[in-house]
Amino acid sequence: MILLRTYFFRLVAIVLLAGSKISYAQVLLSIVNRANQPISGAYVDVKNDQQRMFQQRTNVAGQVIIKEKQGGYTVNIVHPSYQYKSFVLNISGAKDTLKVYLDEKVNKLAEVLVDRRSAVKVLGESYYAPTVIDLKQLRNTSKTLVEALNLTPGLRIQQQGGMGSDLNVIINGIDGKDVKVFVDEIPVYLLGRGFDLQNLALHMIERIETYKGLIPVQFGSDALGGVINIVTKKNEKNYLGMGYMFGSWNSHEVTVSSAGSPFKNKHIFATVDAVQRHSNNDYWMDDVDVVVDDLFNTIKGRAKRFNDRYDFTLAKVQLGIKDQRWADNIKLISSFTRTYKEWQHGITAINPWGEPFSREHTNGIALNWKKADLHKGRWNIDATFGYNFEQTYFEDIAARVYFWDGRFAEKKNKGESGLYTQGRTPKTNQHIYYARENVFFDLGDRYKVNLNVLTTKRTLNGEDKAGTSTYKEDPFKVPQLLLNNFFGTALESRFLADRLITNTSIKHYYSKVKGVSFKINNEFDKFNSSTSSDIGFGQTFKGIVNSKLSIFPGYEYTVRQPDGREIFGDYITVSPNPNLRSAKSHNLNFKIQYRSSNRKLFTGLGVFHRSTKNKILLTSFSNALATYTNLFHTSTIGGEWFLEYRFHPRLYLNLNTTYLDSRLRAVDDSGIFTSEYIGARLPNTPYLFGNSQMSYTLYAGRKKSYVIRLLYTGSYVHDYFLTWAMNGIKTSKTIIPSQFVNDFSVLVYPIHEKWSLAVDCKNLGNTRVYDNFSVQKPGRSIYGKITYSIH
Repeated sequence: MILLRTYFFRLVAIVLLAGSKISYAQVLLSIVNRANQPISGAYVDVKNDQQRMFQQRTNVAGQVIIKEKQGGYTVNIVHPSYQYKSFVLNISGAKDTLKVYLDEKVNKLAEVLVDRRSAVKVLGESYYAPTVIDLKQLRNTSKTLVEALNLTPGLRIQQQGGMGSDLNVIINGIDGKDVKVFVDEIPVYLLGRGFDLQNLALHMIERIETYKGLIPVQFGSDALGGVINIVTKKNEKNYLGMGYMFGSWNSHEVTVSSAGSPFKNKHIFATVDAVQRHSNNDYWMDDVDVVVDDLFNTIKGRAKRFNDRYDFTLAKVQLGIKDQRWADNIKLISSFTRTYKEWQHGITAINPWGEPFSREHTNGIALNWKKADLHKGRWNIDATFGYNFEQTYFEDIAARVYFWDGRFAEKKNKGESGLYTQGRTPKTNQHIYYARENVFFDLGDRYKVNLNVLTTKRTLNGEDKAGTSTYKEDPFKVPQLLLNNFFGTALESRFLADRLITNTSIKHYYSKVKGVSFKINNEFDKFNSSTSSDIGFGQTFKGIVNSKLSIFPGYEYTVRQPDGREIFGDYITVSPNPNLRSAKSHNLNFKIQYRSSNRKLFTGLGVFHRSTKNKILLTSFSNALATYTNLFHTSTIGGEWFLEYRFHPRLYLNLNTTYLDSRLRAVDDSGIFTSEYIGARLPNTPYLFGNSQMSYTLYAGRKKSYVIRLLYTGSYVHDYFLTWAMNGIKTSKTIIPSQFVNDFSVLVYPIHEKWSLAVDCKNLGNTRVYDNFSVQKPGRSIYGKITYSIH
């Protein structure tokens, strides 16, 4: 009841503020095409004397409100499907309406590339200075979302094997669940694991936004180190697209996208996105134990993975209504995913498994409502309410010990992991409810307020018939619970003729947990209940030194609450720990960006410091099982540099590098780490890495009607210790070696872009690549992809 009353008073306050009278000069811009149809998602950029005064996207009605002082302004309009437009606008004291027509883009690739990147740059130059990846050059290749993200400066993704395997995201030294992933500003953990980074397909995605250290309130996030926001494509016009990819390890991917308005008035729209993916993941492993005789003696050798098949299906359907008096856009979103995965090993790859597998399916439904004050431009509301059901089944009951060449020996007890007397058959059901309300409203010409409320409730129950003999009691007999609530507010202010933009935020985090814990011998212990309440705050700045140079200092004290997988575990390779405490971090950032007057060069340098208490870390305590634990105090200091240079419209270069120094600063109370570890570098965390990307475009055929794009990407990671560097003797310490991986892609398509053909070679040099917990990743592989679309 207290929570409901709090929501009621917040909504009353929003309504009262939205209804207040504010005087300002304004122009309502209506952006349309030559058929007089509204153009949504166009970037409108307003400048005065080379200084940006205003930037915003048009809504679904193709409209945007410009509110500034009287005078002359330069207006730039950018949209990926229409020609760039710039004009001078004189704003008077009276309210005015102006209709602006955009023309379809002509068939010149150079103009398409320049205009699309302009839209991305506008977002990247906001006061949070996110890194924005436009997927235009990658979408029709066989690149995965993980590979695209690994091109981001300051970001590194460790993946535990091939297609569908688990991963660990690192942003500026903060990793794991301290980095939150969102799809259209909704946390992925609410949508189910089918929407994790390793599962989403590029054909569904418009762009990727990465926020480092300083998190906008609008996400309702409890992240420590950063946020990755996946912005999906918003096709509402008639469209049908299909794609098929085939490659090494018997890998296949089929994608379908369609959108349309079934009625003449175009107010009702529907979209469908689907992906089906399969891989045997039977790539070669080096330096593993291979049987050499009937006594099962082994030597180090080379063998293929044989129990790592992966099948994944995702479908997402949206049905909506737009341009109504009561809603700019309201849509019902339904999704489902199905996953079948074989488990070749546990957390590490020392001992192979030959028969364990898991099945998972999710079903979700959500309602999203957006409404803005189009005539006065004072407020904007975006609300989403949803439910998701997630069921996971895992089976490990074989009474065998497998070796890397596929041979096996019979044993007495069931279960290849060796941790359970009669094997494992956990079947878990999770019910997830969530509500998110995000509101922007203006307080005069120079101030804007953002309010965000995100409430989530997750319950877990199920059964484990085989595992109960080990647990001594059914751990699922009482439903487990995780309840979280986030409330945040931020004030955006503009000073010094808009040369200084500030954002001040305050956030409150509440959590309630009821979960099961186990003894060290893996027997059921008891149910634990706890609550927590924390406050966070932040301050960011954007200072415009001149038309070429900007600085972005900022500080945030933030809180990260344990999520469902950390508390409940997955009952496969991660054991539950309901005693986890919220992690807290002081994040200090400073970034400087320079863009040349000819727009060819864009470069930046950033430094950062993180001081984190109760850091949540995945800790392996056997070859098959791990659990999340709290480290008492860690710190990270580091820096990153990036450079983008366009030699001419056909040749583009991107470079970035990152250095991190993450160390333990104090020990925990549980005694897992003693004082001798203080000052040691954190293990299993790369500290020096970089990326490069270069693309070159050719024109072929009569009248140069075909485009050939050559794309090279390189990725380097310096060697680092798998475990604590201070443990063991120097010659026997496990080191993940330095890795330099090169990929090359060729993409061919006609100017009208109705079809495309791509060939990709990944890991061109067949480098041995290792990642999380020193699990080897695939070697050289080749993929082909063909796409076709009807507009």
